[in-house]
Amino acid sequence: MRMAALSVLATMMVANGIATAQYQRPRKKLIQYGWGVPYTDFVRQNIAEMEKREFFDGIVVRLRGGWKSYPAHIFRKTPTDPKEYDDDITDLRATGFKKFTENFILIWGTAEKGWDWFSESDWQAAEYNSLLIAYVAKVGGCIGICFDPEPYDGNLWHYPSQPQAPAKTFDDYWRRVRECGAKFIQALQRQMPNLRLLTFFQCSLFGDIVDIPDPKERMERLSKHPYGLLPAFLNGMLDAAQPTVTIVDGNEPAYYYTNPEQYFHAYHLMRQRALSLIAPENRNKYALQVQAGFALYMDWCFGLWPPERRILGHFLSPDERARWFEHNVYYALQATDEYVWCYSEKLDWWGTQARAPWHKFVPQGAEEAVRSARHKLEQGQPLGFSVGEMLDEAQKRKRAETEKRLIRRTATLRKLRPDEKPPVIDGKLDDAVWKATEPLDGFVPNLGSGRTKPSVATHAWVVYDDRHLYVAFLCEEPTPQQMRVIGEKRDDEIWRGDCVEVFVSRGEVPQPYWHFIVNPKGVQWDSTSADGGDDPRFDAGWQSAVVIGEKAWTVEIAIPWDAVGGAPKGGEKRQANLCRHRRAGDTDLSTWSQVVSGFQEAENFGIWVFGQ
Repeated sequence: MRMAALSVLATMMVANGIATAQYQRPRKKLIQYGWGVPYTDFVRQNIAEMEKREFFDGIVVRLRGGWKSYPAHIFRKTPTDPKEYDDDITDLRATGFKKFTENFILIWGTAEKGWDWFSESDWQAAEYNSLLIAYVAKVGGCIGICFDPEPYDGNLWHYPSQPQAPAKTFDDYWRRVRECGAKFIQALQRQMPNLRLLTFFQCSLFGDIVDIPDPKERMERLSKHPYGLLPAFLNGMLDAAQPTVTIVDGNEPAYYYTNPEQYFHAYHLMRQRALSLIAPENRNKYALQVQAGFALYMDWCFGLWPPERRILGHFLSPDERARWFEHNVYYALQATDEYVWCYSEKLDWWGTQARAPWHKFVPQGAEEAVRSARHKLEQGQPLGFSVGEMLDEAQKRKRAETEKRLIRRTATLRKLRPDEKPPVIDGKLDDAVWKATEPLDGFVPNLGSGRTKPSVATHAWVVYDDRHLYVAFLCEEPTPQQMRVIGEKRDDEIWRGDCVEVFVSRGEVPQPYWHFIVNPKGVQWDSTSADGGDDPRFDAGWQSAVVIGEKAWTVEIAIPWDAVGGAPKGGEKRQANLCRHRRAGDTDLSTWSQVVSGFQEAENFGIWVFGQ
């Protein structure tokens, strides 16, 4: 009876023209993007040669218009003159795209200094600029817009950095940014009703927040997250997106994936767990119109950065690098709903950055890896190999080689005598306690920088008593007028400019740690560790002061033990580090205990032994 009923149903479906064979998944597409992103005139002149790399389905293209007064494209305080795009339109219309059918026009999500969400004139300029770029994409025959939200200058998404944050709440900004997200997508779809909006990340960036069950706590975390307003913009886009619009979460964190499970966990994050950041009224739209995408990072797999950066690809053979890349191409394309974007910095696919033959810029095995992965997927074949053991061995080689070169530091900290006055936190290093204390060993550059010494010296002193940890910095600076000082108020993104940083753990293991930053204006930032990163909800009542001199700037800090797990006992050990980010003159990162590339490498903290 069941088989007969199914047979009748199948006959009815075919008779009504809805045979199941007509429902096909979208073909998986691979898009190229990187530092060598070509301008429209280059594409026009070289498209025939570029399309010989037929394993790409399309490219991201940069416009020459919109960059003359400020390179933010849309988030500028003034509208762009439409005439700036005349040459771009001419070039795109004359480009004979044949194999590259999925082409996107690039928009940056960075803002001109002083740009304000609540300034109606600022937003009207952004909306008009968005409309112009969408028009160029439409008449140029492109399928959509590539939106890079990363703030290369002004950060639109970090609430504490917004001009009116002292007067307006995070909820105020959330509502306003959501309104603007709706207007943004309306401007784009007015020109491109079937818009494909490829974004480099959206909810894929919030894996540490989406599962927090308390909505108030989620919003509190977002209020201090560097991209905390980005989900508001996405919700706004969903509010106004017409059914023919598709938004792609490009999942930039996939750059560093090493196993298949990471791709499927990320897919679940973007398709299911992320719904906690989506307004209930938009969840059906999100399910239907937001796709999960993935990113590939060729420089990482092929070790294209200088050897001193010590990335994992440096510890693989050429054949192993190609196998790892094939693995990533295969699983990215298998897991994605439709789009994967292939990113590179040191690899110049098209010859836009140099005049040598293009093939010299593509590492051994790269093209073959892409072709092989795509062929296997299209034929329904398994990848046929695993890279787990190979990458584990590479990690072992990396750790062993790094350990040989890394400068690890240990210091015994002096406890103030009962009759000894603690330092006055005024930024001046004239207290008797500092004169009676030996400085720590001098700062060293990050191992990955390739430097043998920092561009300028940094000196530090650390003492303690039963109530506070006291830290002093003397930062030599021959050009204090050139310091790049970012941030005006607490928890602004001050780490993007000149600053000093303190990390201290609770015990002999590096996690959890507490993280404190001060910039030359005396602006503070603090957090505690969370999943290997930072949880900026932490706020401690610590003191700091700064003095800027002619050839140096000095800092004093007092951190209450109550804020960092309690006072240590004599002989106790804690892991810690002191760091300096210098942006004046020759940009430089240096630390007391050496790290490979980033300050948050807790495994490379030094050791403080608390003396009696």
